[in-house]
Amino acid sequence: MNAQSSINPFWGPPSSHSNFCEEDYMITRYTAEFINTLTNLIYVLYAIHGLVHLPRNPSPSLSRRIPYYGLIGVGICSAGFHMSLKYHTQMMDDLSMLLTTTPLLHRVLTVNADPRGSSLVAMALGSALVALAAVHVATDELILHAVSFVVSVTVIGVRTMQLLARRTVVGSAERRALWRMVVFGALIFNVGYAVWLVDGWVCEWLRGWRALVGLPWAFLLELHGWWHIFTGVGAYTFIAVIDHLVSGGAYEDFGESVAWPLSLMVRPGPEEKTGGEM
Repeated sequence: MNAQSSINPFWGPPSSHSNFCEEDYMITRYTAEFINTLTNLIYVLYAIHGLVHLPRNPSPSLSRRIPYYGLIGVGICSAGFHMSLKYHTQMMDDLSMLLTTTPLLHRVLTVNADPRGSSLVAMALGSALVALAAVHVATDELILHAVSFVVSVTVIGVRTMQLLARRTVVGSAERRALWRMVVFGALIFNVGYAVWLVDGWVCEWLRGWRALVGLPWAFLLELHGWWHIFTGVGAYTFIAVIDHLVSGGAYEDFGESVAWPLSLMVRPGPEEKTGGEM
């Protein structure tokens, strides 16, 4: 039985068009989906780490900080949605995804652009974002929103690989480490998407298994929460790698600034410690 039938929800009845496999108001009347709300901290924590440890050479400009602010926005908006399950917070959650990818798109598309070209790209992306937001809020359609997000992520991924190939030295420790990070970021994004799909496909089984194992182990079967964790780590990975490639900072400073698990990927292997000799 859904806990909402016996608990008076603080936020009132859900009005969002999306709901997930976590049972509503099972933990507290103040939070509709407890684990789905709590796991949004991953976005905020990684973004704060990125801002605090942003390499200072070159000086952190607003364009370098904005993607991290966007990641914080995703965490806050998504937490608000899962906490209340209201339509307006669902819209905030949906649009925050595009608010994060748009600044990254601008960074990877304007690497060698002059100020005028950079401004034109910014206006084009900003206009597209406003148009998409207006259509999504007015019609509550999901296809255009999903397609635009997937296209944005794909362009960012492809452009990141191009920049990596052009801006790092073949065979260098820097290139090897950055490739490890890019592959890791792409894989963890895909794993997150996979568990998001499974969460919807086998929801009834998951609920049965949670009831069987009980708390707190049942929390591990809240797969939408794992989607937040995996995409939070993946988003941070690409933001950090793109900032390094575009800003042109020293690899040593970058290696000292990244959070776990990326910090494990910048440590030199045995062949790198010995200058390439086995």
